[in-house]
Amino acid sequence: MSSIFIRSFSSTPASQKVGCAMVKPIHHKIRIKKQLLSPRFPELKLQPYDIRSPKFRPYLTRQDRVKEHYHNTLEPDLLLINYKHEDTVVEGIKRRQWDMTSPYHINRPLRKPRGQAVPSPDVHPVTVRSVPRFEAVTLNCYVKDSSRVPSFAISANLMLQQITGMKPKSIYAKTNVPQWKIRPGMKMGAKVTLHGVQASQFISTLTELVLPRIREFEGISNRSGDRYGNIAFGLTPQQMTLFPEIELNQDSWPVTFGVHVTLHTSAQVDAEARVLLSGLGFPFVGSERIPKNLTERN
Repeated sequence: MSSIFIRSFSSTPASQKVGCAMVKPIHHKIRIKKQLLSPRFPELKLQPYDIRSPKFRPYLTRQDRVKEHYHNTLEPDLLLINYKHEDTVVEGIKRRQWDMTSPYHINRPLRKPRGQAVPSPDVHPVTVRSVPRFEAVTLNCYVKDSSRVPSFAISANLMLQQITGMKPKSIYAKTNVPQWKIRPGMKMGAKVTLHGVQASQFISTLTELVLPRIREFEGISNRSGDRYGNIAFGLTPQQMTLFPEIELNQDSWPVTFGVHVTLHTSAQVDAEARVLLSGLGFPFVGSERIPKNLTERN
């Protein structure tokens, strides 16, 4: 007698199948950590900002004089200087439409702005929420002779680390320049960007100890800037020796290198950035360059 085989959907026997619970599952919105429920470790129940918690990490270890000076003095003064009643948005120079005189103008990208290659953003009125503030400072040290003496790039890296107290990033060549014997991938210098307390400490040292001791320094040019609130200037190798970290150890620094300093602000135009930086102790000299789209406003 032949047996009849009936194929089922599952090969698992009924005795080993999981039963179906009739109780509705509870979906917790908050993930529960069972180790926090144990009465043996009460310190784990503390919030991370509590000093008794093992997760506490101190971040305010000293006062920021530049930040306090900005909030107590500069911020209300900048609002008073830059605020204008019933001020409107000044539209930037945008890309232009084609005149459609040619059939090739269809689906073609917009033309470049008149007088410049990159469109400029709109300039909004200054309010309480948009008062210009100092954000960061970038130090860029490019050593051209690093292609001939590779150790110069390491010295530039150590020099920035000695001045700022932060670890810089190395700069590598991206193009091939046979005249200068530069190949892609060669280490050519270092750069570092400072934020917060480190940036405040650097500009305090720069404005109080370094710039006043430079005899030929009259001030930062009023024409320096990228039109978007960032001001840049340079320091020569001789001027870099005026930093206290290098001046007190001149025997350890027989060779110094020039540095490009870029001051980043939240200002919309360079004029607002110069007013902010002048309040922080940076002198400016020379005539001012006014963009075309801001002539009527200024």
